[in-house]
Amino acid sequence: MISEIRKLFVYGTFLQGEPRNYYLNNCKLIQALEIPGRLYSTGRGYPAALFDGNSKETIAGEIYNLSGDSNKKLKELDEVECTRFDLYRRKDLKHKGHHFYLYEAGDRLKGYLNKENTINPGSWRRKGSVALKDPVEFAINFEKEQEERYMEFPPEDSSGMIFLRGGAPILVTAPHATRHLRMNKQKQQEEYTGAISVILHSLTGAHALYTHWASKIDPNFYDDAPFKKKLAKVVTKFRIKLVLDLHGTRGQKAEDIYPGIGNNREFLIGNNSYLHKLNDSAKSNGLVLGGLNVFPASIQMTVTKFVATKLGIPTMQVEINERLRDPEGNPSQFEKLVRFLTDYIYSIKTYI
Repeated sequence: MISEIRKLFVYGTFLQGEPRNYYLNNCKLIQALEIPGRLYSTGRGYPAALFDGNSKETIAGEIYNLSGDSNKKLKELDEVECTRFDLYRRKDLKHKGHHFYLYEAGDRLKGYLNKENTINPGSWRRKGSVALKDPVEFAINFEKEQEERYMEFPPEDSSGMIFLRGGAPILVTAPHATRHLRMNKQKQQEEYTGAISVILHSLTGAHALYTHWASKIDPNFYDDAPFKKKLAKVVTKFRIKLVLDLHGTRGQKAEDIYPGIGNNREFLIGNNSYLHKLNDSAKSNGLVLGGLNVFPASIQMTVTKFVATKLGIPTMQVEINERLRDPEGNPSQFEKLVRFLTDYIYSIKTYI
């Protein structure tokens, strides 16, 4: 039978940055989605899921549009998922306006799925991602897919941004992970900031919000940007207490990290300890903070300024030197960056 369904939901090793995402080359990532059901560890390096519309638990994943010959792609994926041997079975679901296929555990896997193997919360990103053990490999793989969409605006069924729900009241944002329009001119993406936000989500449980298609409105320049509207909803719904807005320097700077907190630290809203902890984490990881006046985040309507002045939440723009954002060319520096940011978020988690 010829398929009319051209979307696929994935939740494990097919996610962007994960080992088998290359099977979805040329397919279009639409959005992140959580579907009712329960996620399990198979103990074999990949998860399995049972979907249940009545479940109070959810499974986090991504929806892709299947490009080209969708039936050919589905046959290929059926082989990969061993549907012939009932390891997985393909089924279709409708959820939040999408009609898509997914793969859930077949009879040969169900015997391994028990309460002890439940992944809670139902996120492979937070429990089994490559980012947990090799952030360099994850970042390189993630960015290879990201760069395919640097300059493309999102299709009609995508907002152009991905939100990953975490468990800590901290939100990491990457509004310039793709290109963006400012005064009708296309501005460069800030490489690897999206990947870093996802890595920090995996390692610390922080929420993450990043662009995965080009933005028609620069989120760091205009207040009516869709990115800021989504950010405001996330801050309210999940009672966020600190926002870290990731950016990247475009040239080699003297120092490693430049915190943007306003001209007089006003964007910290009295929480000066957040800056002290940032400096402590930098020193313990052999990094140096630059001056507060280099990227104050107050000249235009930045994300940082918006969060602090409009939402009343402490926030900080974190400018990362490009020499640290090069996992392929300088993996040791990238690992140092990840350790620094992870240490910092953990220091804040125990404080707030």
